[in-house]
Amino acid sequence: MSTYKYLTLCSFAVIAAISVSCSKGEKKDGKPQGGRGGAGMFVDAIIVKEEPIQRTLQVPASILPNEQVELKAESSGKLIEMNLTEGSYVKKGELLARINDSELRALLQKKQYDEKLAADDEIRKKRLIEINAISIQDYEAAQNKLDGIRAEIQQTKAQIAKAEVRAPFDGRIGLRYVSMGAYISTNTTLATLVQDNPLKIEFSVPERYSAYIKNGLEVAFTAGDSPTKYQAFIYASESAIDPNTRSLKVRAKYPNVNGKILPGSFAKVNILFQNLPTAIMIPPQSIVPDMEIQTVFVVKGGKADKKIITVGERTGIAAEVLDGLFVGDTLVVTGLNSLRAGTPLTVKVVEKR
Repeated sequence: MSTYKYLTLCSFAVIAAISVSCSKGEKKDGKPQGGRGGAGMFVDAIIVKEEPIQRTLQVPASILPNEQVELKAESSGKLIEMNLTEGSYVKKGELLARINDSELRALLQKKQYDEKLAADDEIRKKRLIEINAISIQDYEAAQNKLDGIRAEIQQTKAQIAKAEVRAPFDGRIGLRYVSMGAYISTNTTLATLVQDNPLKIEFSVPERYSAYIKNGLEVAFTAGDSPTKYQAFIYASESAIDPNTRSLKVRAKYPNVNGKILPGSFAKVNILFQNLPTAIMIPPQSIVPDMEIQTVFVVKGGKADKKIITVGERTGIAAEVLDGLFVGDTLVVTGLNSLRAGTPLTVKVVEKR
């Protein structure tokens, strides 16, 4: 090989080495080469807006009769009269059943005869004492005898009343459990009496909602599997929070005029506590729990920015943000498990879902 050719080959080798070195220098400077290069993580996001919301709560409930009682006699004996027609409507004070009280009625008749004799004697002695024909002691003895007989009459009438079963309130007779002529005791249930107009709707609300419970507050409820909604009004609540459940027991009344709803049914109650004209609501899946705090990611300068928020009411589709977010923020809603503060983002703004 001649000296000229050797020098020429050496020159090409040096030029190639310099080219490779320059190429490495460009990559070291961080300039992307081909492909997607420096594109950030692709995420979906929504623009934070204000919207009106309603603070509501749905809780299970029980439908109770306004009044309900087991009809029982206050004394024992043979049943000689019965006006217990199953399903019939009765008025307060109506005689429903009577136990054999013939001895008591005979005793009452005798006491009433004794009263007449004692009253006549008291009148005679009152006239005699006016002319000083008898002593004051004789007159007082006659008067005390009359008062004693009248007291015995009242006692006998009370015993007769115990042999009678009368309706304590207006209501409907349920199923009958005895027959005419049966011997019953004070523990025997003759039938049930139920007043189903109005009805009581009983439910419990968590302690944090107890401040919203006021008499007169309207609630909506459904009974059983029926989708029909009815309106009731709260009329009473317990005087204290139940320490075992940390809830407050509440009752509302519904005028069951047509009798369509049966006491004992299961119900669901919806309570509207508050109407808010403006509030920030975000998808629950956009919230990232971090120890004991709640956080979200927003887009700031093309990168992920982590923010601590305060969450208010939650539903299945939205969560209220009380603090930490502002109207106009771009809230990241996807890819949250892979995000870190400062992660570069390529954002696609979508409608709130």
